[in-house]
Amino acid sequence: MSARKKAVKKTLATAEKATTAAARRCEELLSLIARRKARIAEDFYEIGVALREIRKKKLHVAVGYDNFGALLAARKVMSVRSADKLIEIVDAVPRAKATELGAEKAYALARLVAATPELDSVESVLDAGVKVGGRRKSVARLSSREIADTAKAVRPKKADPAEAGAHKAARALQAAVRAAGGRGAKAVARKDGRAWVVELTLAVAVVDTAVAALKRS
Repeated sequence: MSARKKAVKKTLATAEKATTAAARRCEELLSLIARRKARIAEDFYEIGVALREIRKKKLHVAVGYDNFGALLAARKVMSVRSADKLIEIVDAVPRAKATELGAEKAYALARLVAATPELDSVESVLDAGVKVGGRRKSVARLSSREIADTAKAVRPKKADPAEAGAHKAARALQAAVRAAGGRGAKAVARKDGRAWVVELTLAVAVVDTAVAALKRS
């Protein structure tokens, strides 16, 4: 066998192995979703995490489906809309908070933050409350419908990619620092002249722990 044929054979074998691994992972995630659906009131977040991985890594292709929606329909998982809602919760709301709030309220808060440029995170809404009818109310006192109606009432404005990127960077920094042991860390994006900057607030007591953990990562 020529060197070229050997190389082609090796490449095909590698591709087949990768496809098999991806297909196996997709089947594992589908099985997890099926088991969790019976307990969706408690396990909706884990389902969202699994759905996000399938969509992000395009694992549906490995099990024979052209797109994410086709997989959901053929395997009787759930509607694309329901899957999108769970994935949006996972993208926007920390696990502990989402579980505490429940799927509907967590999704309503995620939608409110997405619709309101001045709100940088769900956590900031939980801290400050929601302004309803000119009065600010705590999230605990509001129903998911009231929060959803507030989000619908927000007049959309033209998106600023730089602003969106700055808020996304702030959320990522805040999450990373908190995960590294910086409890209570808060990162806020603001405009300084023409440039967007991110300001990080961190208690002195946890600075060394957070810095050490970030250096190791």
